[in-house]
Amino acid sequence: MENLNYIEYTLKHRVALKCCIEKYCNTSDKKKLLERAKIHDMDKVIMYLYMTKKEVNLIHRNGVRHHFNSNIKDYSRLDYLEMIFDWECARYTKEDKPLNAYDTLYKFYPEHEKEILPLLKELKLDYSSLDFDKEILEETKNIVVDQEYIKKEINEYLNLMGVIRL
Repeated sequence: MENLNYIEYTLKHRVALKCCIEKYCNTSDKKKLLERAKIHDMDKVIMYLYMTKKEVNLIHRNGVRHHFNSNIKDYSRLDYLEMIFDWECARYTKEDKPLNAYDTLYKFYPEHEKEILPLLKELKLDYSSLDFDKEILEETKNIVVDQEYIKKEINEYLNLMGVIRL
């Protein structure tokens, strides 16, 4: 399958996301963020079965609240937090995204400093660093993404979305 490597790193990215939320979120938002993590980027996994990476990225970035886009004007606290954790954990599975959340903010979205920096401070992620958390790195590296794992993840997602199970 052409996009199998994208499916693999997306599923590993989801594991890193959950680990980052568990480790850094000590607020009442943690439970809600972990619920969001259950569906985070699963639209991409499904689309990778049928579309090119370019098509998937375009549709995904314009359709979810954990990415900045011009279609959304009213981001919630949870949207911003999910964004932050998405940025923070991307470096664990995506070699082309080595920055942590703080550095991602200032390199790509400095115009959103007012909304994001207070949350980074609250999470104690308000510093520049390329160091990896060893526990998150290990957890992510130990995931074996095979056909059964992919099927299990898709099945759980479809079940959560109220679709017939595979």
